[in-house]
Amino acid sequence: MIAFALTGPVEAKEPGWCAAYRNGGNNCGFYTYDQCMAAVSGIGGFCNRSPYAEPEKPATRREQTSESRPKPKPKEEKELAAPAQKSVPPPAAAQPVPPPAAQSPAAQAPSTQQLVSSFTKARALILSGKYEAGIVAMKALGYDDHPDVSSSIGFAYAKLGNLNEARAWYSKALAADPNHLSTRSYSGALYVVQGDIAKARGDLEGIKAICGGTTCREYQELDAMIAVKGR
Repeated sequence: MIAFALTGPVEAKEPGWCAAYRNGGNNCGFYTYDQCMAAVSGIGGFCNRSPYAEPEKPATRREQTSESRPKPKPKEEKELAAPAQKSVPPPAAAQPVPPPAAQSPAAQAPSTQQLVSSFTKARALILSGKYEAGIVAMKALGYDDHPDVSSSIGFAYAKLGNLNEARAWYSKALAADPNHLSTRSYSGALYVVQGDIAKARGDLEGIKAICGGTTCREYQELDAMIAVKGR
């Protein structure tokens, strides 16, 4: 061959590698392992030493497939086994729940002292003749069912000439406390004005039971009104 002629005389050599193709074919005409692997590349198969060639030393013999991969270096194996983990930021610290805001003094329930003070001011408005303002102030307390409050509101309505409204508030006061002395006095006086002397006398007897006799001011005032009306 020309290549051998140019390079000088070469000793005859038998092909040393056989290709066993995946499709079942064989070819033992390759002189080198690289030639054999190039032939099976893309087709698939194996490259083995030809049975007719001189055997190589066990330390130098190689048998690989075209699909096998070279083993990674120790460093590469370590990297494949444990890929680098992305750094994850630590979770944000939980924010403390703020305590509930304290209620302002205006939102808190008024104390007993404040209620008494407000009632006294509302009562003073009524006694000074400012009946409408007194009624508004009494209702603003939010204790309409208290006999002192409902009795005062009834008294103010009676002074304004609204007798039906006055009677309704007196009834509310007596429902809360049948022995409420001032309400018995106001109610009896209203019955006298309305001309119902029998009911007025009923309130008079109620006052007598509450006072424990006839000497208290409420009894004597209502008794005098009934006496004048009965003439």
